Amino acid sequence: KACISHVFLIFCLSFLLCSDVSSCQSGDGSSYRGDISRSASGRRCLNWEKFLNPWGYSKGVGNHNYCRNPDRSSMPWCRVRKGKKNVKEFCDIPRCKSDTVKFPPAVDTELTCGERSEQRGQKIVGGSFTPVESQPWTAAIFEQGKGFLCGGSLISPCMVVSAAHCFSDGNKTGVRHLSVYLGKVAINETDADKEQRFTVDKLIMHPDYNNDNFDNDIALLRIRSRDGGCAVKSAASRVVCLPPPYTQLPAGFQCSIAGYGLEHNSMHCSIYLKQTEVRLISHAECKSVAYYGDLITKSMLCAGSPDWNTDSCKGDSGGPLVCEVSGRIFLFGVVSWGEGCAKRNKPGVYTQVTNYNKWIAAKTGLSMYTKGLMYPTK
Repeated sequence: KACISHVFLIFCLSFLLCSDVSSCQSGDGSSYRGDISRSASGRRCLNWEKFLNPWGYSKGVGNHNYCRNPDRSSMPWCRVRKGKKNVKEFCDIPRCKSDTVKFPPAVDTELTCGERSEQRGQKIVGGSFTPVESQPWTAAIFEQGKGFLCGGSLISPCMVVSAAHCFSDGNKTGVRHLSVYLGKVAINETDADKEQRFTVDKLIMHPDYNNDNFDNDIALLRIRSRDGGCAVKSAASRVVCLPPPYTQLPAGFQCSIAGYGLEHNSMHCSIYLKQTEVRLISHAECKSVAYYGDLITKSMLCAGSPDWNTDSCKGDSGGPLVCEVSGRIFLFGVVSWGEGCAKRNKPGVYTQVTNYNKWIAAKTGLSMYTKGLMYPTK
């Protein structure tokens, strides 16, 4: 009996120790114990034993070269040989089915927010040019005498959300000098078949916006067409969904950003709409000393590419960071700030939209989701 009990005890302990590990990525992947041994770039991982191990073997590192996340980065990683240097690179680990994010089903069967008429390309700095139909909620804001000002996102037929820092005069901004375009392929070209032009009859700055640290960097613009109407649903102009209040997606979740911002190593804006994929970075990691430290507030979220080759940049301000959940596209971030563009350990920082559902609802009448606001037919 003693032997049987001993064996049973070992079995129980093993089960308890292994029950929280996985061969797929859940959350930030710190529990991943699979055997993928190449980084996302395809480079072969180096054996962990070649390097100092400050985390201990309980974190999954040891005499092997499998991807792991011992330091609670945004996803599993390993060291690889790149030229003459050993560098850290993230790994592309399949997500666990149980880790799939689901929102409550929409109660309105006519809900049309967050639908693309055209899928994204497989493929902003380092991004790729994209048809406006793949990001149809993207707005381009212009100011008379200054030209292109900032990006924005259509959250209802009459309302665009953007960044507060785009409007240096705050609530004193002369809205009669502002114009908003939807369906704009290029900021210096006009496509009459796709574009819709609007004036702004009200600018609503968040009352707690802090110009010193970009806290609460969010603003709303109420738009009107020449005939007094709002946006008309088309392939190039659609509403993006608002996620439920305080929803948080796991670190490593893939989202996309879009805008007309600066090209890499250039002083000029893209002119044409571009988009790229980024992965969410945990608040704890982005707030660490290696990233931005105490500059990150509760109203901000961070996202970047694992290889730091793509990022939002100057000129993308106010534009969307969107994530696909349950087949629809939700606006989780507003492009706010960052140190440089595509700079290692300095990801893009975004206003966390889910912190502002009540404020948005109070100012626009929108509820948890963008629903019940039907478009006129074109």
